[in-house]
Amino acid sequence: MQIPLKVIQSSGMVLRDDAKIESAPVSSDDFLKLAAGKRIFLLSVNLEGIGLSRRLSALGMKVAAFLDSRFAGQKRHGVDVIDPNQYFQMLDLNNDLLIICTKDRQWKRVFLERAANSGLQRYVNLFTPLDICRFFPTIEIEGKCNLQCKTCDMGLPSANKGRGHMSHGLFTEVLSKMLTEIPLMNSLALYTWGEPLLNPDIAKIVRSCREHGVACEVSTNLDFHKYLDEFLLAEPDQIVAPCAGVGARYERGRTGGSWDNYLAGLYRIAEIKRKHNLDYNVRIMYHLYNDNLYEDLDYMLQLSKELGFSLIPIVAHIFPGQVYQYAVNGQEIPEVMRQASEHLIFSLDDQLAYCQTIKDSKCHIINAFPTVTWDAKVLHCCNMQRPLVGGGVDFRQTSLEDLIAMRNGSPFCTKCMNHGVHRFFDVNVKIDEESGDRRVVRL
Repeated sequence: MQIPLKVIQSSGMVLRDDAKIESAPVSSDDFLKLAAGKRIFLLSVNLEGIGLSRRLSALGMKVAAFLDSRFAGQKRHGVDVIDPNQYFQMLDLNNDLLIICTKDRQWKRVFLERAANSGLQRYVNLFTPLDICRFFPTIEIEGKCNLQCKTCDMGLPSANKGRGHMSHGLFTEVLSKMLTEIPLMNSLALYTWGEPLLNPDIAKIVRSCREHGVACEVSTNLDFHKYLDEFLLAEPDQIVAPCAGVGARYERGRTGGSWDNYLAGLYRIAEIKRKHNLDYNVRIMYHLYNDNLYEDLDYMLQLSKELGFSLIPIVAHIFPGQVYQYAVNGQEIPEVMRQASEHLIFSLDDQLAYCQTIKDSKCHIINAFPTVTWDAKVLHCCNMQRPLVGGGVDFRQTSLEDLIAMRNGSPFCTKCMNHGVHRFFDVNVKIDEESGDRRVVRL
């Protein structure tokens, strides 16, 4: 299908319409009017569902229940959970409002169709999170990282130079403005390039998210434990713990990190959760390389089951900032990243060639905006350290409307998408297994 293009600036650069951030089909005010007095149900106890339950509660509304067969009969985050089949048997078309929060594309289609066939109407009493809010913001609470991963920009020489952490005071300023401008944002990532557990204010920051009715996610390499316990006791909603193999292979992927520290961190997360009956999700994002598909993966699957965590295999790639410079501007990939390519399942050039075949597809992270850096600037793209929106304007002093206008008027996304780089870091894959052989297939 041909992507429609439109000239939106006088420089002559033709910008793709699908490179722009767009408003949600239903405004916050209209949704809140539609939801007033309704029995609100949220399908899936995931980060979006948890976040919406928190946000709606902060806005004076009560969620009747989550729909999720995995936790039916339990109470999660203070809300009852029922089986979806049970819900559709008791559906009240005059009084119910259902939000389908699952991120799984297949299940999303299934439940939207089932809900519509049951009489619920899209944009009236049937919604997805994207119907009411197109923003998935990030606030980078830590600019520095303690590792030098070869596939990441933070593994390049002098990557930490001039970077620091966000104070709790600055965080609350940024979050307050964000919630004023995006009242129905359902969740918040607290990381981009730095290691969040280096920030001494991390527990205060997580508690502030709860106080403001926002679900938060933190990704950590688990190599630095000084603030780990107080962070866990603040009860973040979702913890992501990336892994690139076991033992020496873990330490190769997480350069400068310790497998023993990582393993101890996982056990500590499980221990604190169990001891204090805390309700947070833990995901091990397992980065697939060509030599960690068997024993290492099996070990991590068993460990995640033992600890009560989920494990999601994703394909390892070089981060796309340097790939953009290579594909668009012809700059060489740094040598340290070239070295990492040896163990990637899909090589740099193979992945770029594949992405060229789907360059007309949507960008899967275009709605991850605004991404606010540790010093209150705004990144154009959450996956790249440059450029900064407006050359580095302060988020606190610039309206969201102006930030979007500056971002949408830039040729950066169009250049990225025309070269397929926007699909380069799409890490979703499946593992096909036949006769003991495992093959990684792009989705």
